[in-house]
Amino acid sequence: MRWTLWIAFAVLCILSGTSWAIPYGATDALPPLEQQALLFGGIGLIALLFAGRGAWSRMTGRRFAKLAAAAVGFFGIPAVVVEYARGSVPAISRSALFAMVPVVVVLAVVAGHATGGEERSARQALVPALAGLGGLLLLLPVQFSGPLRGWVMLSLVCAAVILTGLASVWLYRLLRGIGLAAAVAVVGTANAVFLLICSSVREDVVWRWSGLASAVSISSFVDVIEVLLIVWLLQGMQPVRFAARYLVIPLLTVLESYVLMRPEWTVRMGFGTALLAAGAGALLFSKAGEEETMLSLR
Repeated sequence: MRWTLWIAFAVLCILSGTSWAIPYGATDALPPLEQQALLFGGIGLIALLFAGRGAWSRMTGRRFAKLAAAAVGFFGIPAVVVEYARGSVPAISRSALFAMVPVVVVLAVVAGHATGGEERSARQALVPALAGLGGLLLLLPVQFSGPLRGWVMLSLVCAAVILTGLASVWLYRLLRGIGLAAAVAVVGTANAVFLLICSSVREDVVWRWSGLASAVSISSFVDVIEVLLIVWLLQGMQPVRFAARYLVIPLLTVLESYVLMRPEWTVRMGFGTALLAAGAGALLFSKAGEEETMLSLR
């Protein structure tokens, strides 16, 4: 894998893992889904300016529709589900559930491989994916009990986790041969339209300039960088390896909390951290990640 992708992956994980330290603006002025819709809309419009006519030469109508659907499945639908589940499923529990994405990706790759050697390589990644998930579950005080609505929301989050994993594999295939500007334009506009529709259904859409201007902040700028890096990495990074970010980001957050809060170490904390680090490292540096694969997930 190119060293530029390694740098992009590291920057993405650091930004996401330290997001708690980034100052947020007046986020109450806009509904969360509308704020995300404006973010993706701005990204899509800017990308359209940089994407020349030649960038759309390989973009047939059918491929455009598939790419838009996969992009919404990866970004938009999980964002809507997480927003609806807020208050019913704690943030820690949601983080633990999204750590299952590497497992989903590995299973999807195994199902989509055409050759036996590639399938065996992908199967080998299942163990570190499960180990990383187990390590995170040992570290986080996960709570899944609650009323009926809580269990319904929990089921929706699990469905969003599965969709995220499948969509990432699908995007890896669909983004091959498409320029980055064109890819970002499709991803941005598709998610902007979807999130704006969902926001208008759930809550009133704010059209006041003062409210719209509140979307411009340091945190929004960081979010833009993260989206651009994610699209680039989805295009150039093998799906199983890229899915390791769902383990690397919690690992960075855990290590930061150890440094800042200095808790008393226990056997459970040490074993969980070791499992999480080993699982993430094995997914990132496995030889299976070096193989170029053409996935048949459709």
